[in-house]
Amino acid sequence: MKTPIFPREEYERRVEAVRAELDRRGLNAILVSSPENIYYLTGLDHQGYFAYHVLIVPKQGTPVLVTRAMERAVVRDQVPHIRHVGFSDQPKERLELPERHDDAVVLATTDASGRAAGLRPWDMSFGVDTREPDGSVDVSAPTKATLDALREAGASGPIGSEESVPYVSFSIACELRRQARGIEWRDASGLVDDLRIVQSPLELERTRQAAVVSDSMMLAAIAAAGPGVATHDVMGAIYDTMFRRGGTYPGFVPLVRSTRTIEHEHGTWQDDRLSSRDLLFLEMAGCVRRYHAPMGRLVFVGKAPRKAEAINAVCRGAMETAAKEIGPGVKAGQVYRVWQERLDRAGLSGYARHHCGYSVGIGFPPSWSGSGVPVGLRNGSEMVLREGMVFHLMSWLLRTAKGDSFLSDTIVVTRNGSEFLTTVDRGVLVR
Repeated sequence: MKTPIFPREEYERRVEAVRAELDRRGLNAILVSSPENIYYLTGLDHQGYFAYHVLIVPKQGTPVLVTRAMERAVVRDQVPHIRHVGFSDQPKERLELPERHDDAVVLATTDASGRAAGLRPWDMSFGVDTREPDGSVDVSAPTKATLDALREAGASGPIGSEESVPYVSFSIACELRRQARGIEWRDASGLVDDLRIVQSPLELERTRQAAVVSDSMMLAAIAAAGPGVATHDVMGAIYDTMFRRGGTYPGFVPLVRSTRTIEHEHGTWQDDRLSSRDLLFLEMAGCVRRYHAPMGRLVFVGKAPRKAEAINAVCRGAMETAAKEIGPGVKAGQVYRVWQERLDRAGLSGYARHHCGYSVGIGFPPSWSGSGVPVGLRNGSEMVLREGMVFHLMSWLLRTAKGDSFLSDTIVVTRNGSEFLTTVDRGVLVR
């Protein structure tokens, strides 16, 4: 079954945009290793990226996807328009393969009862063990497959690669450079990321669907909370709703933290129960076809403190001020500046953060913001906002002398400003 997420023309447009950028930079090809960028350019949606995956986009000709051979079926079904080169993790001389090996070919030999003795093995079944007896890892197969594919595509140096992406091991990267005679390697990190930071109308449809899932997840989490409730039950409500509302697994696990763990920046639920007067920190993202719409809320368990309304007004006011500032042509640093100014006027001038939001969209575990450092609404950033950009807008006031509040939502840059895509109540929440 063929399962392209978008029409083929959408992918062709994206590949052509990459080629235009290659031409501008004087590159003959790019090796793309980020799963988000491979997905963006081809539609490949699976979890095999834990092993070596590289998409070669030459200036001319069909892009080539180099993966372990065992990924052939998913590549065949999801991205039939891409040329696939599969490698076995172990050198061929170690394998005892028949001369011809098709998928599930019945052997001619029979057992004592006359039945077929079994199925002939296929090459995707081999190569699971990649370690040498001395503990080293053999990288010859992926290296050779990549260099052969580059030569067949007519791509010689200079060639770009995503050097800031953590999906090509250091050993393979070194071996590629050692074996690639005559190729000049250049760092092309961010080339594809910069192109996909603006979502097309088709992509925004997925993001809007993800936002609906996010709202449902958050409402389920809030409804499940209360004094004496185990945090794993809150998480259970989130996951149940996530899938029943048509979402899929997100790039980052939902964050469910109580007062005792609220400072664990990227930690989530533990084996504990909520108590009266606890803070419950909730941050999560619905995901539809790998597009995310993160959001966050702070819930007071049992009873809200006296300061809750006042600090929530500051937190919400800062977020809404930032949202009103967002629009095409506005610099990201300006958005952060107005957010901080709202805090300063409330007597929180000493409370500064590294950003008040960051770009989101395609995400694979372990991130819903894509590979590497997210592009943020940071102090001093000169990045110019464009229609179609999507941000996780955040207003974060925890452990201040004036109380605690936290709000975050997915927001899209529109032609005339911005639009909130997630919509759960931004007032004081008590359960």
